[in-house]
Amino acid sequence: MWFLALWGLGIVSGVIHMFIIGFPGEWSEISRIILLHQFIVTFGLVGIIGYVVNIARADATAKMLGWPGGPFQVKYGFSQVGLGVMGIMAIWFGGNFWVGVLVTMYIYGLSGLWSHTYVMIKNKKADADSVGNIVMDIIYQAFITVLSVIAGGIWVF
Repeated sequence: MWFLALWGLGIVSGVIHMFIIGFPGEWSEISRIILLHQFIVTFGLVGIIGYVVNIARADATAKMLGWPGGPFQVKYGFSQVGLGVMGIMAIWFGGNFWVGVLVTMYIYGLSGLWSHTYVMIKNKKADADSVGNIVMDIIYQAFITVLSVIAGGIWVF
């Protein structure tokens, strides 16, 4: 559930940003700033943590999780780095680029839904960690979608 902390950091940094610049009066601007901080902070930290855990410390992480490890874990780490890079790039690119960043997070979220569901099916029991991660994945995807709709100008052809 480490992602919950990253989600919170993205919200806190967005609030600090608004405190510094003066809180905007429009919900669209508040949503845009909070979403931008989800991209920069939350996605950016996913990239950094993904690099450290799944690339730099791949063998130690695999052993800790009881997984076989190998090239697929490193490949997963690079996908996390890619998400982080896209999040940081959202600083300079807006509009339709943000759709790409959102879709990348949706796919990342789907991978979490799939993997945690798979673990429960394989173990034939629902463990609190997997259920919590599934619920968090669904709520987070809804959260960033609502922010993107309220911000406006993102889902435009």
